[in-house]
Amino acid sequence: MQSESSQDQIDTLVFNQLRSGFEAQSDTSLSACIKQGQHLAISGVSGCGKSSLLQVIAGLKAPQSGSVTFNNQLIDVKALDLWRQSICYFPQQAVMGGECVRDVLHLPWRLKAITYLPLPNDDLCLSALSQAGITVLLDKPIDTLSGGEKQRVAIARGILMQRKVWLMDEPTSALDPAGRDKIIQLLVELSIICISVSHDPVWLKGATQVHTMHLDKERM
Repeated sequence: MQSESSQDQIDTLVFNQLRSGFEAQSDTSLSACIKQGQHLAISGVSGCGKSSLLQVIAGLKAPQSGSVTFNNQLIDVKALDLWRQSICYFPQQAVMGGECVRDVLHLPWRLKAITYLPLPNDDLCLSALSQAGITVLLDKPIDTLSGGEKQRVAIARGILMQRKVWLMDEPTSALDPAGRDKIIQLLVELSIICISVSHDPVWLKGATQVHTMHLDKERM
């Protein structure tokens, strides 16, 4: 059994009546408490506002209403820098930012987005790639990789960044079933907080909680 002091250190992300303004008016606002090691999946048909809600959570868009709190810290404008140092955001199209695999993995350090960890050496990079389910040379040109391989390289970069919260937009869109299952298992092993957007039933089944959104009939 965990002591009270160790329980106090468990990362906790709370959404209180959060709305992006792009969801259907009839949709329930997002209210949830997600703890370290848990996964909240946002589900719904295309065009229902899932990605917009994830962008609000990432601090890329202002919410229409509601709030986000991380470890008892309200994520407002003043706390955005702190929040962005805690999250790893994976958009639908993986951002590479380098000519070869090594360059892509080193991107956060080149941009000085990571200052609390040393630049990962080749062994660490290869280990992260293996965890993400891809075996590839670090010198391999990025433009020779498939969409699924790029997604896995981006996930390997996330592993190296050691952030507490992952925000993933359609993370299995370019993965085969084996690749999807590998990432589901990876999230369990990392014991991070994950907020994802997906319509993949197998991915949704692996989530701790699912928030379902609907298409606004007036916008159809």
